[in-house]
Amino acid sequence: MSCGRWNHRRAEKVFAAAIALVLPAAAVCRAAGSSLEIPFTFFRNQILLEAEVNGKGPFQFVLDSGTFSSTVSLRLAKELKLPLDSRPAAGIGAGNRPVRARATRIERLKLGGLTLSDFPAAALDLTAASEQFRRPLDGVLGNGFLSGRIIQIDYFHRRLRVMEESPFPPGALPASTAQRFSSPMQFVEGSVMPVLEDCYVNGVRLSLTVDTGSSLGLILFPHAIQRLGLEPLARTGLPMPAAGYGGLVRLTKGWVKSLALGKMDLGAVEVAYVRGGYRIGEGTRDRGGNLGNALLQEFVVTLDFKNRVVVIEPPAE
Repeated sequence: MSCGRWNHRRAEKVFAAAIALVLPAAAVCRAAGSSLEIPFTFFRNQILLEAEVNGKGPFQFVLDSGTFSSTVSLRLAKELKLPLDSRPAAGIGAGNRPVRARATRIERLKLGGLTLSDFPAAALDLTAASEQFRRPLDGVLGNGFLSGRIIQIDYFHRRLRVMEESPFPPGALPASTAQRFSSPMQFVEGSVMPVLEDCYVNGVRLSLTVDTGSSLGLILFPHAIQRLGLEPLARTGLPMPAAGYGGLVRLTKGWVKSLALGKMDLGAVEVAYVRGGYRIGEGTRDRGGNLGNALLQEFVVTLDFKNRVVVIEPPAE
């Protein structure tokens, strides 16, 4: 199984940031039919969606389950003359620099056949993120977009499905098998990423979060590294800097002998050991690590925020 490529000579992009702004009123959604598909580009292990903002565009937005507020670049907000709150608010995110953002609203955000009206967002400087990404980044669709929706990410077919109803039989959690992992959608304080409890790294049960804003695969946080007895490997691993909203994160690259999601055994996988840069406010003490796109790209991932269910399974033949 491929877990993506890492190059220690460049900083991999990790959008695992929590821009915690209190934004009033949810967006209004207008969609034709009970389900629709939105094509996306998978670039540098990131899900890129083309969006129109107030009739202009297309612009490039990343899908990130780890961000509280959806964001728009400050550059684009000023270019389109979006209303900006006069008082910047503080956010938290991967990296050691403070994150400052200003609340705004998008009158109309269009993603394929999906139109969102009066959409709340946080405007912030995405210049550094764009440089790491090696192309202009116009915004991020975070929990403000995902909350209350049923989203299915089909990495193989490069399709994002927005569903009115669950694709699984109602009334019960889909069964976990050797080919499917199913879990109740849970959250820890300080994070909006769905938490998966029935996960095992080297046979040890850990809580892992689904992070569609991470270009990496399996990421382990310091307390999990210590619990697994992997500190010597983390210290001597290949340095692999990564970038978040708040600057660089220090990582080292290695391998774990096994990763299992419930009954689904993924075997040995590459891992990124966190050495520094993640903040306490991101809930890293309450979860062992993240599952990012380098690993998730092998699957179809259903994030059912309406019924609080997460399902990870191979794509259909």
